[in-house]
Formats: sequence, C-alpha cells, structure tokens
Amino acid sequence: MSVNSLFAPTTTTNNAASVASSAANTAANTANSSNPNGSLVSATTFMQLMVQQLENQDPLNPQSSSDSLAQLAQFDSLNQLNSVNSNLQTIVSDQNQATLGSAVNMVGASVQASGNAFGYSSGGTANVNYSLPQNASSVSMDIYNSSGNLVYNTNLGAQNSGSQSFTWDGTENGGQAAPSGNYTFSVGATGSGGAAITPSTFTQATVTGLSTSSTGAVQLELSNGSTVPLSSVTNVN
Repeated sequence: MSVNSLFAPTTTTNNAASVASSAANTAANTANSSNPNGSLVSATTFMQLMVQQLENQDPLNPQSSSDSLAQLAQFDSLNQLNSVNSNLQTIVSDQNQATLGSAVNMVGASVQASGNAFGYSSGGTANVNYSLPQNASSVSMDIYNSSGNLVYNTNLGAQNSGSQSFTWDGTENGGQAAPSGNYTFSVGATGSGGAAITPSTFTQATVTGLSTSSTGAVQLELSNGSTVPLSSVTNVN
C-alpha cells in the first residue's frame, strides 16, 4: 500500500462527513426531544452539538476558528433576544394583572363598548347605538334573538354621518311582542353612490364580572350576555 493511499481524500472526507452527519443528527434529535416547545436550545445542548461537530469534522478540512467564533456569537445573540422576549412577556403579564385589579372598580357600572348585543325586557323598549363614517343614503336595522333568528328589520332612510341611535319597542315583524332576553343587532348602510359603508356598532350594559383572554388581556362580562375587551370601552357611566 502506498503512503498516498493512507490519506486518500475521497474516502477520508466521505467517512468524516458521514460520521459528522450522524453525530449531528443524533445530537439534534436529543435536543428536539428535550425541547418540545420549539424554543431555543440550551447552552449545554449547543456546546454538545459543537463538540460533536469538532470531534467528527474532516481532518483534512477542519473548521476554522473564525467559524466557531461566529457560531458562538450567533448563539449568544439569539439567547439575548430570547431573554428580552421573556422579559417583555413578564412585563405584559404584570401590566395585565395591574389592569385587572383596576378594572374591579368597573363591576356594577354601565359601560358602552364596541359590540352589537343588548338586553330587552318584555313590555319595555331598547336603545341601540351606532355610528356612520359618512352620510348614508339608506340605513337598515336588523334585530336577532339569542338563537340568531331575525325577529325585526326596518329601513331607517337616509342619515348623516356620526353618532346615531334606534329605539326598538319590542314588536317583532309578525306583530307579536318579543320576549325578554338578550338580542343582537346589525346595521346596513349605503353611501350616496350606492356603495356599502360599514357603521360602527356599540353595546350598552352593566359590567357583571371580569375575565382574561387567552393572551391575558382583561375582558368585561356584561349583563346582556356578551363579553368585550376592556380596550373597546368608549364610555363608563
């Protein structure tokens, strides 16, 4: 056997690459199995990967020290970003808790917020509020019961832009009196050119309780059966 054959580049390179790939895959699989949430790997796991890479690198084409330093710098930067994100989440959580504590004072108060729900007591009337972004040549009002069935609708004609309200006396389309319960409404409108415009609708009710969303944001539970974000409240009485 010749001396040159001891250092045949093809065989050495292929074997080293194969061993390195296998070692890297094993280490990566270990990291993934211990890190099911997909967050950044720990410093220990990262160092294990680097050691595996160095131990199984091609001896004829070793990794340069500058590449190793670059990997370390990238990992350090990612860890710092992860730490910043964790701190921001903690701050947001603390703010939500503080907001929840402050919102306790709103229980029992009447609020207006973005929404389309309202409560109706048989024999009385119900006022619903909405706002038009521009003058409308035609405005329609639809009212639905808690099952989502249309019970009343009417055309309100032309209306100017800005805040508007409608008073429902509880009479359904068939002439019968609507029962007490929670209802919803929708407002349709068209502009002078016939194009549809989108009104903003509001719900008015008493705050009966508090809750938090999946993101931790504070929500108000209202007497009309709806739940609205605290950030959507436009008026408190």
